[in-house]
Amino acid sequence: MQTRVLMVLESVFPTPGGGGAESQVRTLGLHLPQRGVAVSVLVPMVGYGPQVQRDRVDGIEVWRIAYPKLRSVGAAVMLVKLAWRLFRLRGDYDFIHAHIAGNMAAVSCVMGRLLGKPVLIKLTGMTEMVGGILDPQAGWTGWVKRHLMRGADFYQATSSQIARMLVEAGFDAGKVHRIPNAVDTARFATLARNPDDRAAVCGQRRLVGVYVGRLEAEKDLELMLRGWAGAFQGRDDVALVLVGSGSRRPALEALAAELGIAGQVVFAGPTKTVERFLAIADIGLLTSRAEGLSNTLLEYMASGLPVIGSRVSGTEDFVIDGRTGWLFPAGDVAQLRVALQQAGKLGAEELRGLGENARQLVTADASNAAVIGRLLELYGHEGRAR
Repeated sequence: MQTRVLMVLESVFPTPGGGGAESQVRTLGLHLPQRGVAVSVLVPMVGYGPQVQRDRVDGIEVWRIAYPKLRSVGAAVMLVKLAWRLFRLRGDYDFIHAHIAGNMAAVSCVMGRLLGKPVLIKLTGMTEMVGGILDPQAGWTGWVKRHLMRGADFYQATSSQIARMLVEAGFDAGKVHRIPNAVDTARFATLARNPDDRAAVCGQRRLVGVYVGRLEAEKDLELMLRGWAGAFQGRDDVALVLVGSGSRRPALEALAAELGIAGQVVFAGPTKTVERFLAIADIGLLTSRAEGLSNTLLEYMASGLPVIGSRVSGTEDFVIDGRTGWLFPAGDVAQLRVALQQAGKLGAEELRGLGENARQLVTADASNAAVIGRLLELYGHEGRAR
């Protein structure tokens, strides 16, 4: 018998630019049907998204909840309508998978218990850690949401740190499962590594590092530039390629010039073909001061790149010093410089060896097949138990 899963997402869908939680819902919506699971998505009808109550996105059925765009009142109305929609649609789904542990997930837990529908809540990171259910300073609203979400059947923690924080916050350890985001490893498995393309982007360089993501303060790209300058200043055989857009670009360009590495740093801008830039790189870089689990990290590793990453949630699960890359304490420019120098001493074959280790690890733990297999166990086990 086909399992029918309703994905509840407290965000816009589809998402311009592809947010982390939103892109994961799309990934599951595309691949779960291949394993016999029907997927539909329920989201609020936000003002900056599609204004259609029901449609299909990439073949995935999407329901949107209209509500008045009034602060507080609008949110309350939307949550009441969510509860009503979950009741009305109760015959159309067997399982609720709530992405992002916010207000909509809390309502889903209440309705799941009332309707006898199992609920899985996914915790993605900063949304829950700062001002959310894992933040002890979140106040009475955080307490209420924590209380309501204790009624969930399962919790999907995308990192070991989030799993630990859930247990420390009083959630049942037996319900907590570390299941990372899924990455399409097949998409990155056979990148065409064209020397001419590499030369076109950054010239003839022995070592090329790449960063893919938003150029915003939370990614701590100033630290990345300072660490790079400390490791490679004065060299003409290295390049750092920054792929993405954001408000910090002018400041980063000025800092690169101030540090004397403007000739090494390429601001490539946003792209729809990230594979091209991963194919020309030797190492991937992530210097965030905080993460949940970076999709970029998984894509680096699926592309066969060793990673230099800050020791934060998610990254510490996948970057193993000397095996898949190098970890450094978040915010520590001196240790970042050391990691870059260590990478710079290795030859191409040694870097490719670390990259192959990275690919094998991410394929075993975070490929579509691995992640969906673990989710199917939860969907199926709880569905049979009910």
